[in-house]
Amino acid sequence: MSKIKPYSNAGVDGSGGYEFQKHCALYIFLEKYENIKDSKYFICLEHHEDFLFCYLDESELLKNIDTYQAKKSTKNWALNDDFKDIIKKILQVGIDLKNDPTPKTNNYIHNLHFLTNQKITLKDKKIINTISDRDTKKKYSNLYQEVKQKLLTYTDNNTVKEINNLVFSYIDLVNSPNSNFERLIGKFNILFGNTILDHKASVETLLSLFRNVENTLNKGNIVKLMDKSKRVESAKINQTLTVLTTKQKAFNEWRELKDKYAELLKIPIREHSSFELEFKNAFDYFKDLEQVEHQKIKNFVKDIDLSECFTQESGLKKVIEEFEYKHNTQFNNISIKAILLASYIQTREEN
Repeated sequence: MSKIKPYSNAGVDGSGGYEFQKHCALYIFLEKYENIKDSKYFICLEHHEDFLFCYLDESELLKNIDTYQAKKSTKNWALNDDFKDIIKKILQVGIDLKNDPTPKTNNYIHNLHFLTNQKITLKDKKIINTISDRDTKKKYSNLYQEVKQKLLTYTDNNTVKEINNLVFSYIDLVNSPNSNFERLIGKFNILFGNTILDHKASVETLLSLFRNVENTLNKGNIVKLMDKSKRVESAKINQTLTVLTTKQKAFNEWRELKDKYAELLKIPIREHSSFELEFKNAFDYFKDLEQVEHQKIKNFVKDIDLSECFTQESGLKKVIEEFEYKHNTQFNNISIKAILLASYIQTREEN
């Protein structure tokens, strides 16, 4: 049955203090991206746990979940009473997931991560397991037997069933949100390089997707994975990345075909700079569903049949002709031409 938690909406009231969790979620997404980009998945924030990566099979059944309790700290972690309480809560999440009514595969599994930016020392007398920047992940089953026995004392009859799913993980982030933001930009750059025009804006865009679901209330404090308002779906992430990568492709295409496109759109040389600024802004507005007129123009262009167009120029020419014949707008001349070209390239790439 669904889990009712009195603290399940805490992230809404204190969202300003949860940047570390969102930064961790994006950092891990970037690390996983090459392996999951063709998979169907969704990411939840402030829903059962700080954040979750949930993977689906072809029938939309849950097959695997990675949960993360993300803790930033100024000191190292050790086996003590505070750590014991954290472990108990993490293991309880495993029980909650099993009880969650969302349909699962017969071989469904989950991993329960304790994630932190400081060293974790798991010690029983002289036997020590360490998780740090040198050895960033250890599952419970891979710990020394003595340490495993020590951790077993942190469980009860219910939570002991989840102990084998426990994972201790280190993340290379710091306690400063600004520094972590810069690290994410660097990681984004390494992954996507010159296929994306503005890495800073891209990081901001993906973090905003996380922020939207983080700040969505769990209805009646009932936590259910079937609640799509608490998900960032892989389809939405892929669509966002398509917009971001298309922006760079579009600028390259404009530079390559500027003479032909400028003539088709009737853009005087003296207005090229203004056009390029409007052209750049159009892709940002496509991501904002509140920009209704941009969405209308993009959808109008998307519905134009270009099957009989055999060059980029002939496709753009048809878009211009159809728009002039059937559509009215309040935008000025340069703005509408920029939006038309951006819509043409964006919808073509999406298709």
